[in-house]
Amino acid sequence: PSPGTFGGINFGLDNNLEMKVFSRKDTTGNHEKKIKLLDGFGINGNYNLVADSFKLSTFAIYARTNLFDKLNISASGNLDPYQTDARGRRIDKLIWQQGKISLGRLTNASISMSTSFQSKDKKSKAKEQTIDSIENAQSKDAAFAAQQRQLAMVRANPGEYVDFDIPWRVDLSYSLAYTNTIIPDSGGVVKRITQYVSFNGDFSLTPKWKIGLNSGFDFTNMQIAYTNMYISRDLHCWQMSINLIPFGTFRQFSITINPKAGILRDLRINRSRQFYDL
Repeated sequence: PSPGTFGGINFGLDNNLEMKVFSRKDTTGNHEKKIKLLDGFGINGNYNLVADSFKLSTFAIYARTNLFDKLNISASGNLDPYQTDARGRRIDKLIWQQGKISLGRLTNASISMSTSFQSKDKKSKAKEQTIDSIENAQSKDAAFAAQQRQLAMVRANPGEYVDFDIPWRVDLSYSLAYTNTIIPDSGGVVKRITQYVSFNGDFSLTPKWKIGLNSGFDFTNMQIAYTNMYISRDLHCWQMSINLIPFGTFRQFSITINPKAGILRDLRINRSRQFYDL
């Protein structure tokens, strides 16, 4: 638990925003169609009744939406409701006590956008049903916990869990972060903006060979970010994957051969070389 005593009230507000438009396809007679503008937006915080000072917490605000059923957008930020003195130290006075119409000073904010494209998968419906059944299962079930761990391993090791039924796939994402920090005892303000683009994808050279790449670009430092390349080969009941991190501090090369069956995933042959071996 965090230090100190807490006895207070947690509060939050979550809402969505929709719009009705005219639609000729509506056969009910109203000719209306609902369009989601914001899937969710809200604010969270708490008030500590037993604290000696700074009873009100910072406000966490957020919003999320999906455009054209393809582009996911999410934004978040934090507002500090307390004033600061000339030397940049927080004082136990709320900003709106100055007569300002404001919830507080924006200390940090971020926005991210992501989209994906892929070719058709003949087995997509069966796979979606399997994933939905896993996500909708009860969390107390031991099988659910095991399946969740397996899904996490798939996401963390794309080279070892390749879907050969999809000829090609591309995922793109962009993130922008802003921080506004006041340096105590000086009153100076440090503002920082970071931007990052990441992309990953793969394509099939043949029905049994697949090449993939995970990488990105850091606009703040103007350099290519962590990059991972992999080649996978379908060996019927087994799968071979070659992973390469070609540059950067943690260069690595590995070859893994393992069975496809999830219950036998720990039965594998692995040969790797780390950056300190190179």
